[in-house]
Amino acid sequence: KGADPLTLLNRLQDANTRLSKDIIPLVDEKKWSQIQGIVTGPLGTLSQTINSISTAEGAGKNVKEEGKKLKGLVIDIGQMASKKDGEGCKKKVLEAQGQLEVFVKVAFP
Repeated sequence: KGADPLTLLNRLQDANTRLSKDIIPLVDEKKWSQIQGIVTGPLGTLSQTINSISTAEGAGKNVKEEGKKLKGLVIDIGQMASKKDGEGCKKKVLEAQGQLEVFVKVAFP
């Protein structure tokens, strides 16, 4: 048995907060290791959450596809931070925010 939908939604909300409020100020301050910590910590949990939602009974193919895109963007954020590419990191954060919204809409219609 997987996590209940409320827990999954709370995790998605936490990921959204990390994307919308935490990472970009850290980019501006050039705190690359802290960004990496968010990517591997709270946003690492996002990957597990996406997997739980994508493999749930009744999850459509589009849920899996949109989840895969979101996980790829989170990886991209980490890669941009490891390269100390502030503009690239911000761009991927904004893309991930939009993709998270798409994922939630297809996963919880």
